[in-house]
Amino acid sequence: MSIRFLSIRAFVPTAMLLSAMTLAVSPSFSQQPPSGPQAPAGSAQAPAPDTTPGQNPGSAPAPSTAAAPPAKVPDYPDPRGAWVLGVYGLYSFTGSGPNIIGGAPAANEVTYESLYAIGRPYRIIPEFEAGLPITRTGMLYVEFDRYHGWANQTLTAPTFVDTYSFNTGDVVSSAYHIISMRIYLDDLMFPHKFPVSRLRFKSIWGLRYISVTDTVDSPTEDAVAGLGGASFEIGTNYILFPEFGAAMEYAIAPHVLFRVDGAGFGFPHHSDIGETSATLSVRKNNLEFLMGAKFLHFKTSPQKEEYEDATFLTPFVGLRWHF
Repeated sequence: MSIRFLSIRAFVPTAMLLSAMTLAVSPSFSQQPPSGPQAPAGSAQAPAPDTTPGQNPGSAPAPSTAAAPPAKVPDYPDPRGAWVLGVYGLYSFTGSGPNIIGGAPAANEVTYESLYAIGRPYRIIPEFEAGLPITRTGMLYVEFDRYHGWANQTLTAPTFVDTYSFNTGDVVSSAYHIISMRIYLDDLMFPHKFPVSRLRFKSIWGLRYISVTDTVDSPTEDAVAGLGGASFEIGTNYILFPEFGAAMEYAIAPHVLFRVDGAGFGFPHHSDIGETSATLSVRKNNLEFLMGAKFLHFKTSPQKEEYEDATFLTPFVGLRWHF
């Protein structure tokens, strides 16, 4: 046999084995999808656009909206202005006094130096008020009151007033002039929270000044002396004391407030002062309408030759302007 024949016989089985191996491997490559055109080497790939779920590719992203902050609740139902101005009219009911009473020196000398009910106050008593918020919880107020009155009476017993001696049966004319001024801080005490509670309690810290001027004269004594004004006497006294107290407020409605307060101070066997009031107020924008009643009592020092005491009960109406 020739060498060419042997070579052909060896090549045929080898070719058939290679064909079988090719058929076994070719299906795995035939399942690959046709690839698109390849970008040239070295060219940059374009970044894929950012899309959110449910958004069509290529469309502009929806603008994001931030959640609105919650509305701030004010500290008080009605806004507090920079200033408060108030004017009141107090109506005088019958009270006690004012009285001129002999003090400790007169008692030691066993001298009667008293004259009671020296005058009924005029019916309408003016009061003025100004307020200023100085802290988140506190208001500083200034008040001014003026009481005055006069009376005539016939003495049923002799009495000595100041430096003049009046006799039984004398007709005596008397008058008085009282000024009351106070400055005080009205501050939230309990519960100390914001917005304020409908029922709240406040503390009062203040300073009060009361001056009393009284005059006494007798036309019958002047006639006896033959000189007009011979029996005229004038006396003055004053009190300057700190004040401490408390108040309760209850908001019946957002613009309707009920308030009860009281404050005072005193020393045993010396001067004392005290004031209480109850008020119902209605607020409409910058105006506040008030009505209520006030009770004021004071006594100057009994350690003096003569001292004064008085008690006033006065219903009132008033108007405040907040601005």
